[in-house]
Amino acid sequence: MFPPYVRNLSAAVDYLPLWAETIGGVVLDGLEVTEVFEDAELVAVEVARFRIGFDAHGTLLTVGLDIAADLSTPWYSFDLRRQDGRLLWRHDNHPGHEAEHAGKPTHVHIGPDEDHRVLVAMPVTLEDIAAKVVSTHINLS
Repeated sequence: MFPPYVRNLSAAVDYLPLWAETIGGVVLDGLEVTEVFEDAELVAVEVARFRIGFDAHGTLLTVGLDIAADLSTPWYSFDLRRQDGRLLWRHDNHPGHEAEHAGKPTHVHIGPDEDHRVLVAMPVTLEDIAAKVVSTHINLS
């Protein structure tokens, strides 16, 4: 999910606002992070959903993710919408649709219909999401 120089949970959380800026967005909410411990050892962080605004394009990207100690993301959601709420797309990694998607939890909702889902074989990276945000904005212009 993260670039190679991000090597721990703290660096991963710190990277998120920088990532938002590199793709032309502004974090509209503060990051709410919940640390998850097992036997007094930090094993994960849960980043509550936060919004990134793209005023020049009239869109909002809502991001939420759980980050494990190995920097994998067992749950995530990247939801890009127009400011009026219409869905453009949402990349998700969560249980619930595996029966419809070959047993995989990774899928994309393609707007404007919330229930139009397609299977994505692999989890996405922040670089993948950045490229998709930029290409969506180009196509909206």
